[in-house]
Amino acid sequence: MLKTLHKAWWLFLVFGIGTHAGWCATGESAPAVEVRFWDSTEGRLSYEYELLQLALEKTADDYPAYDLNRHDEDFGSLRGRRALAEGYPINVYAAPARDKEGPLEAQIISIPIPILGGLMGYRQLIVREDSLPTMAEVTSEDQLKRLTVGQGQRWPDVAIFRLNGYPVNDTGRYSNLFTMLEQRRFDYLSLGIIEARQELASHQPANGGLALVPDLYLYYPLPVVFHVSAKAGPLAARLEQGLMRALQDGSMEALFQRHFAEELAAIHGENRRLIVLEAPLPELDWIPQSQLPPLMRLRTSAQ
Repeated sequence: MLKTLHKAWWLFLVFGIGTHAGWCATGESAPAVEVRFWDSTEGRLSYEYELLQLALEKTADDYPAYDLNRHDEDFGSLRGRRALAEGYPINVYAAPARDKEGPLEAQIISIPIPILGGLMGYRQLIVREDSLPTMAEVTSEDQLKRLTVGQGQRWPDVAIFRLNGYPVNDTGRYSNLFTMLEQRRFDYLSLGIIEARQELASHQPANGGLALVPDLYLYYPLPVVFHVSAKAGPLAARLEQGLMRALQDGSMEALFQRHFAEELAAIHGENRRLIVLEAPLPELDWIPQSQLPPLMRLRTSAQ
């Protein structure tokens, strides 16, 4: 079924079928296409929303008008993907790519363009303040493996940590992970560098007590993509076409730099400590790395 969906999606891209087969009534304006977007992560939400809007604008001459709205319900990963597969109340979702396995994934089209490049793979650690001295001594993977990382249920990161031999507590939902850390259910919380600071500020307990570990980062390939409901017609084809145009004219890179200049500087800092984990890329038909600007390419070594 997935191959059939992908073939149809490709036909829309190559031959522009969307412009001539139901998107526009002859001599009349088609109704606005509803684009209902969800992502619960504040640290990258504004970039993703603006990028989605950019991709829609890049294709405005080829497709009908659109009505873009953000859905702000706290779904959780699995419920969010189920809603996406149903096409209601959301039809676009930004999240790390996954292998296409099972009936749920067959109802979701994942656009194979890493919208955050390799940046989402850089992980920053949040700990209790009394753990900062211990974390300051960490210089190797073996030291970090003596501690337990907290992650959300069904996050793709969980399999990556376990593949690399890290103890993981994944019994919580994102909304209660900070409370679990405060209650010593695990030793540290690993979040993307682009979201950790803002999420900590939003979830800091009233009496404080949690802090970012300075200059220590993990890295593993974790490309974030737009996932689109297969029930949304040629919306996936439109978004892929718009994203490719934004890559080619440099507008995606400009938007990326404007939002994440501070994080890009941090990961190249002289005093940073970096631990690289192994992780296979999900099996999508990824665009070639050469089509991404250098600062958005996925890291391929520990250098």
